[in-house]
Amino acid sequence: MIYGVGTDVVELARIRRLYQRWGERAEQHILTAGERQRLRLRRRDPARYLALHFAAKEAVVKALGTGFTPRVTLHDVEVVPDSAGRPEVVFSPKGAAYVAECGAGVAHLSLSDDAGIAVAFCVLMRREASG
Repeated sequence: MIYGVGTDVVELARIRRLYQRWGERAEQHILTAGERQRLRLRRRDPARYLALHFAAKEAVVKALGTGFTPRVTLHDVEVVPDSAGRPEVVFSPKGAAYVAECGAGVAHLSLSDDAGIAVAFCVLMRREASG
């Protein structure tokens, strides 16, 4: 059963300006350590990477219904590619505890970009009852 649905749209030009101004500080603000490491390996278009990851994190917290709070921040939501490159959501221990407390579970994520826009769509499932 679905817990919540979230979507976010980010203008790539806005993130390019942010990245040009702040560079690594922008990366540190938006990305987890693991995401920054994956960015370093790819490095083709860091602003695009930042835009997609920011949109993904926004979509996830919108699906949660909370937005960003002290209990779930940008660094509590990580986007990790699976073996086929499909984006998966991994929560930090703090984020996972909050998500479980809310009754939510697995997050399904879709990312895309075109015409200067990055978009993310998240479907957050209800946590399955144990026992």
